[in-house]
Amino acid sequence: MSHFKDRTEIDAFAKTSLFYSVDPRVKLLCTIALIVVIALLTSLEAVILAGTFVLFLIAISKVPITHLARQFAMALIFILFAALSMLFYRGWENALIIGLRISVCVLALLLMVTTTPFFKMIKALRWMHIPKLMASLLMFTYRFIFLLLDEMDRMRLARQARGFTGGRSLLDKRALRTVSNTIGMTFVRANARATNIYDALLMRGYSGEIRDFENLRMRPRDVAFAACFTLVVALTITIELGVMTWKL
Repeated sequence: MSHFKDRTEIDAFAKTSLFYSVDPRVKLLCTIALIVVIALLTSLEAVILAGTFVLFLIAISKVPITHLARQFAMALIFILFAALSMLFYRGWENALIIGLRISVCVLALLLMVTTTPFFKMIKALRWMHIPKLMASLLMFTYRFIFLLLDEMDRMRLARQARGFTGGRSLLDKRALRTVSNTIGMTFVRANARATNIYDALLMRGYSGEIRDFENLRMRPRDVAFAACFTLVVALTITIELGVMTWKL
């Protein structure tokens, strides 16, 4: 089951990241502020400045580039669609700007998510007064995804142990029947495990709030982290408004 563990330990990169110890509230607020500013940019120079800053953070974050590249590839088709749509209506420069804007926003979000443990992110969202029900739904959805993956891995091993090698094509009735039965049993078994997990949480006093022994508090490194974002946001806005000129 080592392959499954490697595939689902998404917080493993957060623990080894340079930004792991940064307050999740600071990371969340800084990332949101940067994304909002980037979404309003129309200057290519300003977008490049913001993108350079995000790439610099990625370079020093100690997160594997291959991991971020795989995650970014899933959004690439939507970025290309937006850029091509803009190309036909507003020209290549606007298409380039919209493509870069979306790419930088996606990379900033990926960096924040990858360097922040999921449950710390939920605590940061609750600090921002996200409804308790929404936070609970996010937490259980997160957990249920891995239950599904675990059950799919177990069912795959069970099929292989019984000599199943797959059908000759997508129209093979035996293969389709096996796959459909596997999908159904995967959801049934995953739901049963999710119910057991929820019952265990209730027995441990779970009331909808996420509690742990670590209290969130600001440190000097959090202030320095926020100051860097503030400086970049300010420079980006000044370039966008023409207060400071910079031509490629």
